Amino acid sequence: MNIGTLLRSWLACTLGCLPLLILLLVPKLMRSRAGDERLLLIGTALLLLLLVAAFVCAPIMTAWFDPVRGNWDRRTALRSTRRGWRHSTGGAVIALCVGILIYALGQMAGYMLGTLVPYVSDNPAHVSDPSQPRWVIHYTAYALQALILYAVATLAVAWYGWRMRTLHLRKTIRQSAARR
Repeated sequence: MNIGTLLRSWLACTLGCLPLLILLLVPKLMRSRAGDERLLLIGTALLLLLLVAAFVCAPIMTAWFDPVRGNWDRRTALRSTRRGWRHSTGGAVIALCVGILIYALGQMAGYMLGTLVPYVSDNPAHVSDPSQPRWVIHYTAYALQALILYAVATLAVAWYGWRMRTLHLRKTIRQSAARR
């Protein structure tokens, strides 16, 4: 397990998942108190779509900064991942589950940060003027929480891609040794 490869994978995922960061930084799409419930529904659907796309594309992103010619590069990473799911299903499931667990832990960290540094408060102007929004979003605190969520989400994606890469390269090394 090469931690340097994991860090390079994380860097690649932070760059590759920028649409996710943009979404997370729009309170009206991510928080019910910030806007219309329909916008929250759209934001939640986009979040799910972007997360699934990130996990699917994780192998490609992990190959950006640390390719292994012919075994794990932009062209072969997805194919190698599919083979990994076929031949090493248990390892692939564990890699995905750990990635999802890391994502869930990030959500918990974001929630804890939100309780320590609240991103929303009651709007006192709403009491006297109901046309005013009921809540005030403190964007700095909101953005801080979004950045924490993004950092951990990209770590989860990077972990999955990195583990799939490790599983594939280990199998390739074992096969090469067996042929000798």
